[in-house]
Amino acid sequence: MIIIYHCYGGTHSSVMAASLHLELLPGDRKPAGKELLALPYFDRQSSADFGKIFYMGQDEKGHEIFIMGCKNAGYIVERALINFCKIKGINPDEIMIVDTVPCLNILMRVGGFISRSLHLETVGRLFLIPGCRIAFNKIVKVVNRVKNKKVSALTERNVNRIMS
Repeated sequence: MIIIYHCYGGTHSSVMAASLHLELLPGDRKPAGKELLALPYFDRQSSADFGKIFYMGQDEKGHEIFIMGCKNAGYIVERALINFCKIKGINPDEIMIVDTVPCLNILMRVGGFISRSLHLETVGRLFLIPGCRIAFNKIVKVVNRVKNKKVSALTERNVNRIMS
């Protein structure tokens, strides 16, 4: 199975989700700022990376885990990937695309904008790190549902439904 976690920039909530999935982050406690900053791709993507898919690793079941930033086009990107898979004859049950944008909070949005768009990483991270810690439990819930296959293959647009 291929699992793609995506968010606005592909640099915060999707990275956290993929890292939890791969057990690069513990799921039983909120990570420290240093742990978040040590994650691959965390707070490192730029606008040139929107739409690119980045490999994060392989989980214990052999599933390949990826991340992607879609800006506000997550739904369009999901549809394009689904359509491409159908055209290429790829089994839809082998791909899961998971939107982590609903896990975001205002601190993550403001911090991400300041850090990535304004290139003021130190200031942005003052908002971003606490925001990520606040969102952590929601992201854990999403990842647990994905790992337990309690979401439909190919796409799960309504992460709020996953978290309930």
